[in-house]
Amino acid sequence: MTREAGPDEPGDARFRQLLEAAPDAMVIVDEAGRIEFVNAQTEALFGYERAELLGQPVELLIPERFRPKHASYRAGFVTSPKLRPMGSGLALSGRHKDGAEVAIEVSLSPLRTPEGVLVSAAIRDIRERRQIEAAAKLAADRLLSAVESVQDPFALFDADDRLVLCNSAFRRTLSEVPGPAIGETYEALTDALLAQGAYDLGQESPATFRARRLAYRRDPKGTFEVRTKDNRNLRMTDRRTGEGGTVTTIWDVTDDALREEELRQARSAAEAASAAKTEFLSSMSHELRTPLNAILGFSQLLQRDRKAPLNTRQKGMVDQVLKAGEHLLRLIDDVLDLSRIETGNVPLSMEPVGVAGVLAEAKAALDPMADRAGVELAIGPLPDDLPMVSADRTRFAQILMNFGSNAIKYGRQGGRAVFETKVAASGRVRITVVDTGIGIPEDKHGKIFQPFQRAGQETGPIEGTGIGLSITKRLAEMMGGSVGFRSVAGEGSAFWVELPALEPKQLPVDPTNLQVQASSPLREGEGPRYMVLYVEDNPSNIAFMEALIADLERVELFTAPTAEIGVELARGRLPKVVIMDINLPGMSGFDALRQLREWPETRSIPVIALSAAAMDRDKRRAEQAGFFRYLTKPVRVDELTDVLETLLMADSP
Repeated sequence: MTREAGPDEPGDARFRQLLEAAPDAMVIVDEAGRIEFVNAQTEALFGYERAELLGQPVELLIPERFRPKHASYRAGFVTSPKLRPMGSGLALSGRHKDGAEVAIEVSLSPLRTPEGVLVSAAIRDIRERRQIEAAAKLAADRLLSAVESVQDPFALFDADDRLVLCNSAFRRTLSEVPGPAIGETYEALTDALLAQGAYDLGQESPATFRARRLAYRRDPKGTFEVRTKDNRNLRMTDRRTGEGGTVTTIWDVTDDALREEELRQARSAAEAASAAKTEFLSSMSHELRTPLNAILGFSQLLQRDRKAPLNTRQKGMVDQVLKAGEHLLRLIDDVLDLSRIETGNVPLSMEPVGVAGVLAEAKAALDPMADRAGVELAIGPLPDDLPMVSADRTRFAQILMNFGSNAIKYGRQGGRAVFETKVAASGRVRITVVDTGIGIPEDKHGKIFQPFQRAGQETGPIEGTGIGLSITKRLAEMMGGSVGFRSVAGEGSAFWVELPALEPKQLPVDPTNLQVQASSPLREGEGPRYMVLYVEDNPSNIAFMEALIADLERVELFTAPTAEIGVELARGRLPKVVIMDINLPGMSGFDALRQLREWPETRSIPVIALSAAAMDRDKRRAEQAGFFRYLTKPVRVDELTDVLETLLMADSP
């Protein structure tokens, strides 16, 4: 039975108030299993009014399928009562008034009284926790699936260097290690492999190899290569995680080693060294991108999963995976770019370029990065007489974005980075990126433009490869320009690039004032119309050609930004003439011409080459490739018009 506290029982009332204020549902049951007390949380959890529960069997709150056995469990508990704490490992469910089952945890506290045993049950609603646990398990399963999909050996070690996660390919490398590998330290795994003779050490002793391998493990720079007893060459990398663990990746580069040997035998020593380097970097890019595709892809799926959204902690961990993967991709691109520059395989399309347009393009690309870093990015006032410069537009923009991104990365939150422009006394145009960041120590100034130098930030929290400034310097020099900087530690830096300015007589014809000779029959409105395809990736060159062709009423111009798109357009629309740039992103103009000559429908379409490369060897190569004519930039309007008239009017009466 239940009874209210009387005036002489103030303590009883206080205890009831404490039970009412408890965060869990509180149910007190007598020895017969009848409910004597419930608090407000019980009403909220099970949906019953208090009056509906008092005096009722406690089985009312238990799912029907468990009721038959519960009475015997309850009787056994009353016979031998003992405290049962919350979270005892049992998966329990309660029954809501509407019949729905509720995931719960229950603690039992028995109390012997003169009237018999009372049992106080604290009942906790764990539905939200179960959902979080299910989402976490799904995320973990997907991460394991992503790791397992990586074709090369991949393993994760914790801060104590114990193996916590690996894929099947990594387990195969440990096939000769007895016993389970999970939980073992990397040092123990290395000792087991050495004891089994897994490696071909050559003249090196096991102790020396072990010391060298563990030294690299403690300070992982570059890669570590080994040879197995079955003559396979393995390349290992260790990378630290944000939590102090280590990611180990292994590539089987046996085929690469064989190819390099063949190259060394086929070429001279200098050619072989250069070719081996290029082959190595190309292979490294492929081998890195293959596992990254799965890691980044599955991580993005986890971020966007609406059916089982991640909690805040899980999102943070996935964000770290994405951030590390994207950093690795940037490293791959930078290394390959540096390699192409060193081997002279960087095509440049030199042309008159407007500085203002490239500045606006660079700022637009960097604005999101600046916003995230809390750095104000701005373009300072431009000189009124600012001339155009001679440059490759794409590489010019790359230089400005490299300087700008460094100013943001090494800036301070709330600081500034400003693009300043002036015409130098030497007749060149200087663009300077001035920042209020951390600056560069004076003892690091001499190496700042050398590859893999990061001005003392090699082990700092700011990501970077130390390649960007080296690439920037070489690109500027290839375009006839130069770079430099000034910096004070703690105050900021100013990096500048100078490029040759163009005299007015060197500037291209103003597209708005293009006039084709009045006698051209292509200007007449009557007569057949002709389609001309222009394949060009530079916006200013496209605008120039559009302005020129606009004066030819019988000519319809359509454009393509890449050779791949241009070839498909040519096959689909069959233009009368194709005007083709040579240095295009992806497929070159020469490759595009070869494809056009392979298909019957485009084989006879004349193709005019239009390029900034003006050397005699370039012209000879174009003639040998089969271009109808080779024109150089900046193009002479009359010359281009004459060629178009010759080709378009060939069939006219």
